[in-house]
Amino acid sequence: MAKKLIERGFGARYGKSVRDKYAEVESRQRKKQKCPFCKKTVKKLAKGIWQCKSCGKKFASGVYCAS
Repeated sequence: MAKKLIERGFGARYGKSVRDKYAEVESRQRKKQKCPFCKKTVKKLAKGIWQCKSCGKKFASGVYCAS
């Protein structure tokens, strides 16, 4: 269902493979990310910059996901 909601804005344009790749990136971006140090949740500060809520460490990682 989430995939349908994400792809709804495209309509029949851009082809299936592009819509599937976009849906994969969006779903990965929106799920909870984990700190590589203490395995708790992190907060996205800016593109590729993350901060752990519990230990307070900042680290750089992927733009769409922390791992």
